[in-house]
Amino acid sequence: MQQKFLTWLFLLICAAFAVAGGLSFLQFQRQSEARAKDLMSNRLHDLMLLIRYTQDNMQHVVQINEESTIERTRALAEIIRLNPSILHEQDALQGLCNDLGARQICVTNEKGVIIAAVPKSAVGLDLSNHEQSRPFLKCITMPGYELLQRPQSNVLSGQIIQYAGVTRLDEPGLVQLGFTAQHEQIVRASSDFEKLASRIMGGAIGHIVAFREGKQLNRGALNLPTASLLSLPLNAVGAISLGGVTYATYAIEENGMRLVSLMPWSEISKVSFKSLRGLLLSNIGLFVLMFIVVWVLLRHYVLKGMRRINHSLRRITEGYIEERVEVTDTPEFLRLSNGINAMVDSLQAYGEQKRELLHKELQLASAIQSTVLPNQFPAFPEHTEFDIYATNVQAQVVGGDFYDFFMPDDKHLCFLLGDVTATGIPAALFMMRAITIIRELAKTGATPQELVTKANNELCAAASDMKLSLFYGRLNITTGDLRFVNAGTPQALRRIPGGNYEMMAMRSGALLGSHMGASYTECRLTLNAGDRLFLYTHGVINASDAENTPFGMARLEEALSMQADYIADVPRQVRTSLQRFSGNMEQRSDITMLALEFRGKWSQRAEIKVPSDAPDGIRELMAEKLEAVLAAPDDISSLQETLQAIIKALPPATTVELHLNCNENEAQIILHYNRPQFNPLISLPHLSIDKATFSSDGKSRSTLKLHKSLQ
Repeated sequence: MQQKFLTWLFLLICAAFAVAGGLSFLQFQRQSEARAKDLMSNRLHDLMLLIRYTQDNMQHVVQINEESTIERTRALAEIIRLNPSILHEQDALQGLCNDLGARQICVTNEKGVIIAAVPKSAVGLDLSNHEQSRPFLKCITMPGYELLQRPQSNVLSGQIIQYAGVTRLDEPGLVQLGFTAQHEQIVRASSDFEKLASRIMGGAIGHIVAFREGKQLNRGALNLPTASLLSLPLNAVGAISLGGVTYATYAIEENGMRLVSLMPWSEISKVSFKSLRGLLLSNIGLFVLMFIVVWVLLRHYVLKGMRRINHSLRRITEGYIEERVEVTDTPEFLRLSNGINAMVDSLQAYGEQKRELLHKELQLASAIQSTVLPNQFPAFPEHTEFDIYATNVQAQVVGGDFYDFFMPDDKHLCFLLGDVTATGIPAALFMMRAITIIRELAKTGATPQELVTKANNELCAAASDMKLSLFYGRLNITTGDLRFVNAGTPQALRRIPGGNYEMMAMRSGALLGSHMGASYTECRLTLNAGDRLFLYTHGVINASDAENTPFGMARLEEALSMQADYIADVPRQVRTSLQRFSGNMEQRSDITMLALEFRGKWSQRAEIKVPSDAPDGIRELMAEKLEAVLAAPDDISSLQETLQAIIKALPPATTVELHLNCNENEAQIILHYNRPQFNPLISLPHLSIDKATFSSDGKSRSTLKLHKSLQ
C-alpha cells in the first residue's frame, strides 16, 4: 500500500510539475506582480504600523511629561506657601530644585522681577525683558493661571528647556520651573523616519519614500520625481522608470502620510525565473528528491524555528523581557525575530521611563511629607502641662501617613494622626489639603465631632477617589478633659502611672472622603497627671520580617511594657523593637507613631519604688521636689513623717510605688502596693494631711491617695 501510494504520488507530482511548468510561463507576469505587491505591501503596512506605534508612544511620553511638569510646579507653589522662608535659603532652594528634578527655579514678585532662583545668578532679572518669559506674566495678573511651554532653547544658557509657571499662592507673583526634556528628545530621535524604515527594510533591495501633506520626508540616493510618485494609485502595483531601471511601485496612505515602495522588477522577476527554469529542467526523480528535502526541511527547520520562537515568547510573557529571539534561518524568521525584538526594546524603554518618573515622583512626595510634618521637639517648651512626641519612618513606596499637633488657643492642644489610602505625590497633596482643612476648622473652636464631620464633607466635595483614616483629639491642658474622634485608625492606647498600656474604649467611624454626610461619634476622657497616650498607624502592627510574619499587637504591647522615663523614648522603644524584629526588610507601609503625656497643673513630679521595711529613700526625694516649689519646712517634715508612718504600717515584704505631684499650693501623693484590701489608715487615724482615699481591686493591688495644701 505504501509503495503503491508513493508510486502514484511520484507520478502525480511529476505530471503536476510538468503542467505547472507550462502554465507558469503564462502566469509569470501575474505572479511577478503579485509577489511585488505582497513584498511591498507587507513592508509598507509594517512601517505604517511602526510609525503609528512610535507616534502614540511620543504622544504618551509628551502627555506624561507635561502632566508631571505642571504637577511639580504646583507642588513647589504649595511648598512656598507653607514655608515662604525657603526663598531666602539658597541651599534649601537648591535641594528642593534637585528633589523636583528641575534644572531651574524662578520666583518673582508682583512686578515680574525674580527674587529667588536656582541658579542664583538669575535673581534680579525682569521677565518682561525676555520674549520667551513674557507670556508667564499672566500668572501675576490672572490668579490661578498656569502655563506650560514647549521645549525650546533658553536665551541665556542655550539649553533645550521646558518651562512651566503657576501663580504664587502666598503673595502676588509667579513660580516657574525649568526642566530638560530629555525623555521627549530621546523618543523623538528614536521616531526618525530613516531609522524606522531601516528596521523594516532589514537590508532588502529597494527604497521606501515617505510624503506628508505632499512634502517628501526623505530623499535617499535616487533623484525621485515627486509629482509622479504622488500620482501613483493607492494599494495597487504600478511601474516607473528611473535612470534606465524599471521599478515596481506600491503606495498606501493613512492620516495624511503617503508611503511609496520601489523595488527593481529585475529583482522581483529573478526568483520567478529561477523557479520556472527549475520546473522545466527537473525530472521526476529530482521532484521526488525535492519532495523529500522539503519534508525534511519543513520538519527540521521550520518547525524547529517555530518551537524556538514560541519558547522565547513564553519567557517574554512570563516577564523575562531581556529575552531575545535569535531565529535567523529564513528571511521570514529574521523579520519576525526583528519585529519581536523591536517590540521588547520598546517595552524596556517605556518601562525604564516609567520607573524613572516614578522614582522622581516618590522623591517629591517624600520631600512634601517631610516639609509638612512638624519635627521640632520639644514642640511647646513653654508649656509644662504636657509633652508630645511623634515620628514618621517612610517606607520604600512613600505612603500617606501623617501627624500634626498645634494649639489653637492657650488652653487647648489639638493633635491628629492619619493615613491616606494612596501613595506618591497625589497622597502627599491630599494629606496637605486635609491638614489645612483641619487646622482652619480647629481655629473656629469646633468640637472634634463637628470638625471631623465638616472635614469629611469638604474632602468629599473635592471629588477625589482617595480616602484617609484619622484620629483627632482636642485636650484641655488645664483640666485634662480630652475629646476625640476615631475614623478608621487602630485603637489608641492609654497608660496610667504605675500601670501598663491598655486599649482605649472608642467607636470607629467611616474613612474621611468615603461619602458626604457621614456621622462620627465623639468620645470623652479625663486624663490625670502622669497619664500617657500612644497612637499609631497600621504600618506599625503590619510590619513584617523575612518570613512575612506581622509584628502584631502582642509585640507592640511588649515593647510598650518597658517603662520609659520620657515620652520621647516611647516611640523610640517601639522603633527599636520593630528593627530587631524585621531586620533589614523593606516595609510596604509608613510607620508613624505619636505619644502624649499629660502632666496637668503639677510643676514637679517624681516616682520611686521602696520596700516597706526600708522607707528612708523617700526623704531625699520629698525634700528635693517640695523645696523646688518653695514649700515650708514644716510641710516638708510633716509629709515625710506621714509617708514613713504609712509605709512602716504595711506588712513586711511589701513593695510600694510612690508617685509625687506638687506645685506651690498643694501636693498629691499616690501609693500603689501589692496588698489587696489592706488599708494602713485604719491604724493611723491622726495624720498631717487634708484628704486621704483608699481603693483596692480586690485581687492584687491597693491604691492610697493623699492630698495636702502647702503654706
